[in-house]
Parts: sequence; structure tokens; C-alpha cells
Amino acid sequence: MKKILPLMMASMVPTLLASPLPEKADVLASNTVIARYEGLTDIPCRFMTADCPDKCDHATKVATFTVIKNEDYKKPGKYGDDKAEAGSVVMVDMKKPTPGQDDAAVYALVDTLKPGDTVRLTQEHLYVDDGKAQYPVRPVTKMEKVEAPAEAASVPSAVPATPVQPRVMPGRRAR
Repeated sequence: MKKILPLMMASMVPTLLASPLPEKADVLASNTVIARYEGLTDIPCRFMTADCPDKCDHATKVATFTVIKNEDYKKPGKYGDDKAEAGSVVMVDMKKPTPGQDDAAVYALVDTLKPGDTVRLTQEHLYVDDGKAQYPVRPVTKMEKVEAPAEAASVPSAVPATPVQPRVMPGRRAR
């Protein structure tokens, strides 16, 4: 049993690190943007279920990017995200795997970035049907570090200077 348990755990690691995209995934929109890295932001649990905060996975950490300019936008159908305009925000979850995203490569690049660095990233808006449920996902399919364009100085940071505070429900104490 002592030898089987590590083998079982090792066989589970690839499924935890990479989240494959189901076969039926429709591309609703695609945005390729030049964006400025603003840093990592902690998003706390909002205490919205009975499992919070000990058994839920609501709290997360996101890499935040402010869009400087949109280089390529495609929306093949009626539905999908709008074109990312200058000043809008793109967030990449750094804690939970995203289907269709090479999480290891994205996390490795974000770890090398400093606030103010500029990247070119492509984020797709997909509608996934895995046979049990239908849901949207927004993987970053491409990310590379680039030189800041001239218009970068004119786009203010879209990230608030103060951290986001958790909302306190009426009749509950903040923890």
C-alpha cells in the first residue's frame, strides 16, 4: 500500500496541472492586445456559501493587465466578448487551472514580469460543452513580453490603488 499511494498521487498530478479543453468548444471571440502588467491581486472569499471560507475555493490570485491597444479582434458570431478597448482590464487566474490554457507557460512568464512590463496576449472567449455542463472559459492562448508602444504612457492604470475589501453581509461580522 505504501508503494501504491505515491504512484496513484503521481498519476493525478498531470490532471491537476493541465486542464484540457473538451472537444466541443466554440470560439465566440478572440482579442489580441498589448497590455501593461499591473501585478498580482488577491481576491478574497466573499463568504457566500456554507462552505466559506474553510472548504470553498472562492479566494484566488489574479495577474492583472491594463490594455494599451487592441491589435486583432475577431467575433465570428452573434455572441462573445466585446473588443477590448484601451484602459480595460484582462485578468489571468494564477491559482486555478483554465481549460485550453497552457497554465505552466503563462505562470512562468508572469513570474518573470515586473509591474509596468508590457506583453502581447491573446485571450479567447470559448463556449464549452463537456457533455455534462455548458459554460464559458477565457483562456490566454498566447503571451509574450514585448516593448512598450508609444501610446502606453497615455493609458492610466485601471487597477485601483487600494486593495478590494471583502463585502460584509448584513447581520454578519467580518472575520
